[in-house]
Amino acid sequence: MSDAPITPAPAAPDFTALGLAEPLQRALQELGYTQPTVIQEQVIPLVLAGQDIAGQAPTGSGKTAAYGLPLLQKLDLQLDAVQAIVLVPARELALQGRDELKRLGKYLPNLRVAAFYGGHGFQDEAKSLKQAPHVIVATPGRLFDHLDRRTFIPNKLQVLVIDETDKLLDLKFQEALANIVARLPRRRQTLLFSATMPDKVLDLVRKNLTRPRHIEAGDTGESLPESLTLLGYVGDAEKKPAALFHILQKPETGRALIFCNTRQRCEELARFLSSRGVAAEALHGKMPQPERDKALLKLRNGSALALVATDVAARGIDVQDLDTVIQFEIADKADTFQHRAGRTARAGATGTAHILATPAEQSQVQRWPLSKEVKWDKLHAPALPPAAKTIKPTTVTLHVSAGRKDKVSAHDLVGALVNVAGLQRDEVGRIEIFDHYSYITVPREASKAVQSSMAGARIKGQKVRVTEVR
Repeated sequence: MSDAPITPAPAAPDFTALGLAEPLQRALQELGYTQPTVIQEQVIPLVLAGQDIAGQAPTGSGKTAAYGLPLLQKLDLQLDAVQAIVLVPARELALQGRDELKRLGKYLPNLRVAAFYGGHGFQDEAKSLKQAPHVIVATPGRLFDHLDRRTFIPNKLQVLVIDETDKLLDLKFQEALANIVARLPRRRQTLLFSATMPDKVLDLVRKNLTRPRHIEAGDTGESLPESLTLLGYVGDAEKKPAALFHILQKPETGRALIFCNTRQRCEELARFLSSRGVAAEALHGKMPQPERDKALLKLRNGSALALVATDVAARGIDVQDLDTVIQFEIADKADTFQHRAGRTARAGATGTAHILATPAEQSQVQRWPLSKEVKWDKLHAPALPPAAKTIKPTTVTLHVSAGRKDKVSAHDLVGALVNVAGLQRDEVGRIEIFDHYSYITVPREASKAVQSSMAGARIKGQKVRVTEVR
């Protein structure tokens, strides 16, 4: 046996080595982020150094924090001006990005982050600009409206982030992006991120970035995370509904996102599942925004077990720890197929993606390189059991008629449920507070008693109504 000393393996990198300020490190510690992802380790020092970035990274790689942390550190919080703009393709991504930046910047004094998007009151957004946010996370169409109407002047802008660039271009935002960039200061830092780098994205990089560093982080090719299990089932189309129902009854399925190709099929499938006792919601682009918000909320807090969605509606949805994805209908392109499957098993978590395919659909999938990872089996469709035996959520969502504009906090809501409704603190689940109303998750068996005891109750001096979200 050799007496030569054993060289210890190099320590895994942590956030303290990346040059981040103490308030940001404190927020990361509170959020449970101990080690940076590959893209965070590469991007953060470059952004702090003022470098333009063209980053390619898969979904769930942590790129929001990769650009968000150094972006926040570069802000002058004493300056009452918009200093950073983040462009994203969908309303849900704008809200998700705003909330993530607020969490990361929790300990930065006076930080203001706003989300601008279509379907939200333009005048409300314009009023919020009277005390300018330091960061705006926006969809291109709405941001261009603000720039065109000169509701704010971006003359103090330091950083422009273009996120999900391939999706922005797929959604035909090329003209809006060009118009926005033309109205921004030329002397700025530009950070561009995309899951793929087709020619149209590379053309955008050439036109808008100055000597960018190209970063590839994680597996950006036609493959899927190692922690994802892909299971395919082949059979007749008429067997799919019963097979889907059978998959949803398994306890390990957990929260499921189900993909369909059309709005009509989404609604039909959600009605079918609901008729069999499964708490299912539909999500598609033609739904009013409040209904879309409600469907997502119920999946996030566990009062719905399944969300049946189209690709456009599902892009960028904010559902953490999604256990299962089911492709009830097959996507028409390989990258869409991969994007669907990648909604689960994110950031190292495990997940399962099921594919319900006819023989023709299986042939289509097998033409794609990533199909080698699919474990195929025969499509079994067990008889539908009585509805009484189906799995139902143990929680329900309650709507409270008071929100952020009424100065109501999560602490106030928990206090009311404990002191007025008699719940234990650990029985109060997820709370989400909006401008004029809030949502709270409570045990199903306590719902009626909570509603009854809260009738006429006051929170922050305001009488509130509490009703179950159906």
